[in-house]
Amino acid sequence: MSGLSRRPVPDGGATVEVYLAAIGGRLPGPGWAHASILAELRSGLLDATDAHRAAGLPSAEAAAAAIDEFGDPVQVADAFRGEIAARQARAVAISLLAAGPLIGLLWFTAARTSHVGVRLGPPWQWQHLSVAARAAVHLFVVPIGVTAWAALFAIASTGRLSRWLPVGPRGVPTAAAVAALASASGDALGLALIAIQLATAGGQLAPLPVAAAATASLTRLVLARRAAHRCLAVRASLA
Repeated sequence: MSGLSRRPVPDGGATVEVYLAAIGGRLPGPGWAHASILAELRSGLLDATDAHRAAGLPSAEAAAAAIDEFGDPVQVADAFRGEIAARQARAVAISLLAAGPLIGLLWFTAARTSHVGVRLGPPWQWQHLSVAARAAVHLFVVPIGVTAWAALFAIASTGRLSRWLPVGPRGVPTAAAVAALASASGDALGLALIAIQLATAGGQLAPLPVAAAATASLTRLVLARRAAHRCLAVRASLA
């Protein structure tokens, strides 16, 4: 699509760009979510403009005729809202699933090197954890499970399985928002667990691995909350 966006603009192209700007101003989500859509529309408009010019119309009239064929910018933008919502939700879900194992590995490494009795087994069997820390470890199961299922549902609903899943246009961004919020909750819980361990057994913690895991979780927490907000915003635009 980048090649289409660099296509030379003929005379009358300014009218086309104003029209595209009107469409882009009504499209939800970040710029990357609808850049390819605007590139495709631009290419189609320029093709139509060239066709009208070849038929004998002046440049300005050719551009106006092409725009008339595409229709009102409000209606054109509304027609793409569902597609943008699905793209955005899928990207959020995939990024959450990709980041999960990496951050989990960082936390496991931090626990193993911190001499808190971590072993290759269920976390609730780890030794030397305080009562509060054990409770936090048990609670981890909830956000991890919700994140995984909601993200997988969002991906399935925007892929080949979508034909068998009765999901409305607002269901996909909702699932992605749920996954992002659950992921943020898990990170917040992990940071709380570190605070508990610092208060009860701070000397046992390995500084560098713990700092790496905490930084990764804090970063994902901020990004996940932002992604959830964007998914909910695009969901509201579909009402």
